[in-house]
Amino acid sequence: MNKSSVVVSAAILEQNGKILICRRKNGGSCGNLWEFPGGKIEPGETLEECLVRECREELGIDISVTDLFDECCYRYPEREVHLYFYRGKILRGKPHCRVHQSLAWVEPKSLTGYPFCPGDEGVIAKLSQGNF
Repeated sequence: MNKSSVVVSAAILEQNGKILICRRKNGGSCGNLWEFPGGKIEPGETLEECLVRECREELGIDISVTDLFDECCYRYPEREVHLYFYRGKILRGKPHCRVHQSLAWVEPKSLTGYPFCPGDEGVIAKLSQGNF
């Protein structure tokens, strides 16, 4: 049986020394867990375009994508996820929940106190050690 594979682009948005994280709604994959803003890439879209679109759709903000911070591949039981984490800046708007349960601005060293989707663990370790 072949597992499906998806490509995900995620934003590390820092403001005043804190990083924006989003809590998924209950149910579904990684329900109630925290994640970085972002989502699955659509056909013909670059990773950066995906992030701009997802942040606008899910958070109501316009962002600029600066550079690639980290990447990894995580194998969930049902699929393989290729994750690309980009640094970004908010250009316009204030983040608000459109699809998430809640949002939080968190100091990098405190990220380990939040339950994240398993695929985010490597980037959480880097960020919590001040590698941003």
